[in-house]
Amino acid sequence: MAKSRMRKKGDDGLLAVHGLVRESLERLWKGEKPPTLSEILVDLLNGNKLTPKSKERVERIIQLIRFQKGYKSQFNARVHLNDDSLADLYFNGYARCSFELSENLRKYRVIPQFDFAEFGPMLSFVSARSDGGSTEKQAETSAVMCALQLAERDQLENVCKCSCGVFFVAGRIDQSYCSVKCRVKAHQSSDEFKAKRRKADRERYRLHRDGKVKESGGRKHGTQKTR
Repeated sequence: MAKSRMRKKGDDGLLAVHGLVRESLERLWKGEKPPTLSEILVDLLNGNKLTPKSKERVERIIQLIRFQKGYKSQFNARVHLNDDSLADLYFNGYARCSFELSENLRKYRVIPQFDFAEFGPMLSFVSARSDGGSTEKQAETSAVMCALQLAERDQLENVCKCSCGVFFVAGRIDQSYCSVKCRVKAHQSSDEFKAKRRKADRERYRLHRDGKVKESGGRKHGTQKTR
């Protein structure tokens, strides 16, 4: 039986993150369901709480996690095929990603908090800094904590970046664009679409040249359009 292309559920939003704990708790006390981790991460990446440098650091951490997963998958496949040369290559790539990821995560110091809510237990994080850190630092740490928890659940792929630069929560594993508009625009910008359009234009020109197709709009050859 073919596997479903729909993404796994389970991103239940019962885990809040540093910098958003108060907001999540207020929603819980009102009986409202908190946003999912994926939604929190997307809101942070699309919003103005992150500085450009903070957003760049968060995106790099997400990228390293995905690279790490990819290298590990390729390494396991090559070991299974007894392909030692490529296995070593992928292992070295995995090691480099792991080292850089660890170095990047070293700056985030948090204290886990735990509470019960109507929708289940809630794990949250507060800053280990005595001053709590700036708003920008809190937002950055929030985004990183979301990314790590999603990666631990193997759900980080839910968060995607559209060609327009907007982040979104994908509903399907093959969803690459945030909207139909972006999907159509990307399709029309592809080399394949441009080649087909050029071919169609040449065929249309040939038909007009040979007189096999009449001009549209009721105009005849040689007539001028009235201004």
